[in-house]
Amino acid sequence: MTISIPTEFQPFVDQLVASGAYPSEDAVVIAALKRMRDDQAEFLELKASLDEAVAELDRGGGEPLDFEEIKRKGRALAAARRNG
Repeated sequence: MTISIPTEFQPFVDQLVASGAYPSEDAVVIAALKRMRDDQAEFLELKASLDEAVAELDRGGGEPLDFEEIKRKGRALAAARRNG
C-alpha cells in the first residue's frame, strides 16, 4: 500500500525522523496506527464499562454520591501533596 502524507503533517514527520525518534516515515505512520488501535481498544473498554454501570443503575443498583465526603477526600489529598 502506498500512502501520501498531507503537506500539513510533513514537517512534523520530517522532524520525528530527523530527530532519530523514528527511522523512517513508514515507522511514524505505523506508530500512529498502533496508537489509534490502542486508543480505540481503550475507548471500547471504557464504553463497555460505562454501559454496564448504566445498566446496573437502571436495575436500581449503585449508591448516591456523597459530595461532602468527596470534597473532604479531595481537600485531604491536596493538603498531603502540599505538605510533601
